[in-house]
Amino acid sequence: MGDAPSLIAPEAEFITRGEFSEARQDIKLLQREMVETQTVLSNQGGQLTQILANQDAQDKKLDNLQSVRQWIGWVLVIVTSTGVVQITSHLVGAR
Repeated sequence: MGDAPSLIAPEAEFITRGEFSEARQDIKLLQREMVETQTVLSNQGGQLTQILANQDAQDKKLDNLQSVRQWIGWVLVIVTSTGVVQITSHLVGAR
């Protein structure tokens, strides 16, 4: 009958049951670590969303404060200008 061709490659390596068990434990450990990492990332994403929302609220408050400050500045200019006109008119009219 002749030599039957080998179904196993000559350089093939075999894994023992103990090594296979260790590999499965390593895979399970990696899976748990991935779940923990995903949980941490999810929590950080929620915190980042909250930080950005707080920043938007702070920006709106700052914009409102700057608008009020400009409004007060214009009121002071008008009041001061009116006062200067009245004082000047009084001084010119008093002569």
